[in-house]
Amino acid sequence: MYSAECLAVERGLSFAELMENAGRACSEIIFERYGIKKYLIISGKGKNGGDGFVCARILAEKGCDTTILLPCGRPVDDISINNMDLVDGGRIYETADHGSLINEADVIIDALFGTGFRGEPDEDISALINAVNSSGKPVVSIDTPSGTECDTAEIHGACFKAELTVAISALKPIHIMKPSRSVCGEIAVADIGITASELERSCDITKFALSDEDIRRSLPRRPEVSHKGTFGNALCILGSRNMPGAAKIASEGALRSGAGLVTLAFPDAAYSAIAPSIREQVMLPCPSCNEGTFSASAADTIIQKSKACTAALIGCGIGRNEETAALVKEIFGRIEIPLIADADALNCIGTSSDMIKNAKSSVIITPHPAEMSRLTGKSVSKITDDPCEAAADFARENGCTVILKGANTVVCNSRADRIYVNTSGNSGLAKGGSGDLLAGILVSLSAQGMEPFDAACAAVYIHGGCADEYAAYVSKAGMLPGDLISFLPGYLKKFE
Repeated sequence: MYSAECLAVERGLSFAELMENAGRACSEIIFERYGIKKYLIISGKGKNGGDGFVCARILAEKGCDTTILLPCGRPVDDISINNMDLVDGGRIYETADHGSLINEADVIIDALFGTGFRGEPDEDISALINAVNSSGKPVVSIDTPSGTECDTAEIHGACFKAELTVAISALKPIHIMKPSRSVCGEIAVADIGITASELERSCDITKFALSDEDIRRSLPRRPEVSHKGTFGNALCILGSRNMPGAAKIASEGALRSGAGLVTLAFPDAAYSAIAPSIREQVMLPCPSCNEGTFSASAADTIIQKSKACTAALIGCGIGRNEETAALVKEIFGRIEIPLIADADALNCIGTSSDMIKNAKSSVIITPHPAEMSRLTGKSVSKITDDPCEAAADFARENGCTVILKGANTVVCNSRADRIYVNTSGNSGLAKGGSGDLLAGILVSLSAQGMEPFDAACAAVYIHGGCADEYAAYVSKAGMLPGDLISFLPGYLKKFE
């Protein structure tokens, strides 16, 4: 962000004007939300504290009672010092009984640490933060809740738990990624005069988030004059004798996400477990091996059927042995429709990523960190430390779309120049079968004609968003993927 500010200065703004704009924009957003109140502004020694001084001055001009607390001492840069000196009608304390100041305030504004903060606050600051959090008073954080790390979105100690965070100029990783996203509260973006061009030239704009409106625009339209073929035929190559539920969840998820037809290919050894539990899917029982999984000889039947389909999913519950590995290899080498590889299909691929690179069609893979580790040879910790980099490296090397699942699921396109960081979802999805549902939504959107990256972004957002809305009615601990399948049609109505 500093680089963007420098570009704005080159254009003719000054750093003093940028601070004035930031503080003024924050004060307008805060005043519109809370009105005339008693505000306690907790300001730090850096430029974030300077934004707080401007905010305090503007709120005082609007008739608010403002008090400033400087728990780290007086500011060190000239612009912030000047803005502190301009505060009129407010009280400034360097050391004080912060308990009484907190109790007297209606709203607390956190302008303590900026985007450069790393590590954890010291003992005294931690005590102040904890006192604010336990006071029950609404907290507004300027740019970042102090105590969090902006770029990594990590929290190592005490941090403010904001009711509202005012992001300066643009959203940053902290506003999107967990765990820090949970302490940001509602997020508003303050325009301080930096142009979109300056942001694009100076910042990493490959990463982005989406909103309901973005998803609404991206989903396929459903014309009234239509038939089942209008909305695609999703081929789901799933299940085994020991894991029939994966086939049911994924194929039902595909139907509930709008596919006109869903063809479920499964090992005939699982017929008695799968057939009684499905209704709308077209069944394609295939040869099995002794272990109750697909036989490699099922490939011909599946490839022939794929010629009447518009997208395919392979992997959920198929197991991992020599027969399934041979089948996966055949599917990758011969199928000519968009292909999604999930779960055991990824385990069958292992480190043989040339299979993905040389596929005849577009490929989307959906690994969790352990599966990504097996695909890449990188440690799980290295992958989770920077999921965006891990997804981008694999996508670039293998020409596929990557959905790297986790608390901060990321989606990277095949050129590795666009990365979606998901904002939806909750711990209720940390349960077996959730990935199968995501895969079903994904193959459905692909079968309906969405481009791989767009389908992947929409599927991830919808999967998490459905869980978020359902969590308003049930406990996250008790949430099941099957519950979400039933809830999905009602959730999707908001996008029509």
